[in-house]
Amino acid sequence: MGEKNSSKTRVAPVFNKLCDKDKTGKTWLPRLLRLPTGGHPIRISSEWDFTIQEAKWGEDEKKLDPPLSLLSWLIRHPRIPAHGKLSHDRVKAQKRRGLIEGSDVRLHEALSLLRHNPEGHDWHIFEGKTQPDVFIQTPDILIVVEGKRTEREVTEETKWMSGRHQMLRHIDCAWEVKGQRQVFGFFIVEGEGTEDGVPPFWLDQARKTISREAIMSSLPHRGPEEQEGISRCFLGVTSWQRVCKEFRIDWMSIRNLTTDSGRSL
Repeated sequence: MGEKNSSKTRVAPVFNKLCDKDKTGKTWLPRLLRLPTGGHPIRISSEWDFTIQEAKWGEDEKKLDPPLSLLSWLIRHPRIPAHGKLSHDRVKAQKRRGLIEGSDVRLHEALSLLRHNPEGHDWHIFEGKTQPDVFIQTPDILIVVEGKRTEREVTEETKWMSGRHQMLRHIDCAWEVKGQRQVFGFFIVEGEGTEDGVPPFWLDQARKTISREAIMSSLPHRGPEEQEGISRCFLGVTSWQRVCKEFRIDWMSIRNLTTDSGRSL
């Protein structure tokens, strides 16, 4: 991403300005959630409290743990990595190879480590933490946002899972810590020039994110009810231009930002 790193040149500047307008989030969060299109429509309750309790972006991104049920599923359905080595550590690689080859000893060892692991072994872990570009928590909602600038694709795999879509991964991990909160996720992408519409390519990507194929490949550890619930958390996609227009942020002051533009983000 280099000098056009979206986290530093889009996410942090825009969300910093939103917080400059209202640190509580109460005046802009409901409006922000209504901007995305191409996903499931949102019905905002008048009873929801939009007061921000935790907000992470820029150099302070939130790291969300993978669901324990997914880690267990990956142990019980081992496969060779989609890319890279089994491990750079010889012992870890041998244990993973044994699991992939069907060793009952390695299977039982790996599942046991999920329950009790005082020494912090990690050979049995086949998905790491996920980091959405924006994480916002209020008493009633959790929001995860993935921001794009120059990217023309959505990540659709992890090292150990082909078909693990980026946004569904974020929502899946947020679902684990939501408690009684509602979870929402969406993309903010670069529009074309000064236009605030979403490019057709990204609308296609939004629809693809909640396709049956994407849900099944991304959430094999979830039952049908949870798969449907997680799918409905996805609101779709909006543009940085649309966000700036909605909240009267000077788009031209954002448009040409690079990572060396001066302000520490």
